[in-house]
Amino acid sequence: MSNLSTAQPRESADSGLTELVLTQGARHSWDMIMPMIAHLSRQQDGRWLTWITREPLPSELLQRFGVDTTRLRLVHCKEDEKQLWVSWDALALGNSHTVIASPGKLGKRELGQLERAAVLGGCQGVLLRER
Repeated sequence: MSNLSTAQPRESADSGLTELVLTQGARHSWDMIMPMIAHLSRQQDGRWLTWITREPLPSELLQRFGVDTTRLRLVHCKEDEKQLWVSWDALALGNSHTVIASPGKLGKRELGQLERAAVLGGCQGVLLRER
């Protein structure tokens, strides 16, 4: 097995959170975010791109945009509360260079907790939300 699963936590000045606000139900949202995900899936720092989703993603969608699925860890989690804490764990562990999640509406406290987890794990968090 590669070192993708054994990376150790590390703090980094490049860590933190980014929020992307998408139009609810818009078909073009995939066209905007999938090239970013494909790019992130090709990062070569020995860590995962982790995407926490509500539903399984069609492999055809990932293939169409050129996502390297050998470096992508997909986690399915339907509930907002559970997704928040799965996201926190994925950020804090440090074995992902980027964690993408849609944990629903978050308050300052939750955003602060995720921000601290990203710094602890030395990774980027990308929060997707719809308006």
